[in-house]
Amino acid sequence: MPHISRKRIAPLSRDNRAIVKTCGWIVGVSIAIALIITFLPSDYRRQDLTLEEMQEVVEKVEKLVGIGDESKEREEVKKAWRERDRDGVLRLLAQDRYRDEFTPGELMDIHTDIRNYPGLVLATLRYEWSLLSSIYILPALFAGAIWFLILLPFWKVTRTRMVACLFAFALGILSASLTLVAVMIQDRIQGFSENPDDTVLAQLIFWIAGVGLREETLKLLCFVPVAIWLVRRRDDTEALILAAMVGLGFAFQENIGYFAGGGNDYKAIGRLTTANPLHFCLTGLTGFYFYRMLVRKFHGMEDFLFSFIAVVVIHGIYDAMISIPQFETGDVISFLLIAVIGYQYFDRLKDRMEIAGSAQRISPLGVFVVGTACLTCLILIHSATYLAFAPALGNFCYSIGTSIPIAFAFINRFRDL
Repeated sequence: MPHISRKRIAPLSRDNRAIVKTCGWIVGVSIAIALIITFLPSDYRRQDLTLEEMQEVVEKVEKLVGIGDESKEREEVKKAWRERDRDGVLRLLAQDRYRDEFTPGELMDIHTDIRNYPGLVLATLRYEWSLLSSIYILPALFAGAIWFLILLPFWKVTRTRMVACLFAFALGILSASLTLVAVMIQDRIQGFSENPDDTVLAQLIFWIAGVGLREETLKLLCFVPVAIWLVRRRDDTEALILAAMVGLGFAFQENIGYFAGGGNDYKAIGRLTTANPLHFCLTGLTGFYFYRMLVRKFHGMEDFLFSFIAVVVIHGIYDAMISIPQFETGDVISFLLIAVIGYQYFDRLKDRMEIAGSAQRISPLGVFVVGTACLTCLILIHSATYLAFAPALGNFCYSIGTSIPIAFAFINRFRDL
């Protein structure tokens, strides 16, 4: 078998015929595997739910809604919780046998209601860790890796830069946890939450002033340590990419929670071309202007403020388009918003791309096309374990079709790199 090196992969990633041929093989093999799986005896295929799994689900539901017998420990904590006995709840939850009766999500609710913010933070971190240690990390990691590899060719890779990328990515994961804490406080304490019965204007205000402002502020806050470090290096390319890494870390953690919540497999394809680039492009832009403001010793603050406000509004409108029932036909607008913000980010990155040695780097276009093909085909194979071949293939084709417009927007930006 011939040795595969980066010097050989880089030219292949820029060969359109090789890319198309590779994608063809990936799709063909995946369809064959999916077809074989659907013909396996039912004993060898995943069922929607086994009897044991169904019983487990029933027990969890009963435990959450309070149906059936509950343990003495749960009853004691819930009684103190209903009575708003803060000291009593804290005293009980300080003991492992009481705390272990509740899920991290339930503990988040309890600590929020009794205004125990340190406990809320710890419960949130336990919840986030449960996601990071779950099987749902795999599709989120794969989708995040595709965009990570797409960003790398814009600069010369060094050990310092890789460490900085991982640190920024970890800060992005932290920003997702902080966002969850903020959600609990705003929702359960301040009552600032989504309500489909509100007027369209009220719902739009929630998505902009609530979700958009909350998420973009916390992502930017977590970028601050990196920005301070970047001021000494004065490298615009590093600022654009490392700020984007914070946004990518946020999207990664958000994706795990989404998949764990029972999201449709095929929506993972949509999140690859929507949620992931939305977060890292938005944070990349605001982080870049924040860094430039620091470099210029707070001159140019108006550029940063304008970019931040624009990013918050765009983020809020995008979420509103896909969440408010009255905007159910807003898919076109949401696609346009992603395309516009993606062009804004990648145009700045292309202008500052490090040209030296770029021909020896892997093509962003090749990574995007082959990575997308791999993700979609893995989802097809996974779906064949619990669906018949025809509906699995139908969903596969539909998901690709709906992702084509935004995919071509990114392909157009990557094709001359």
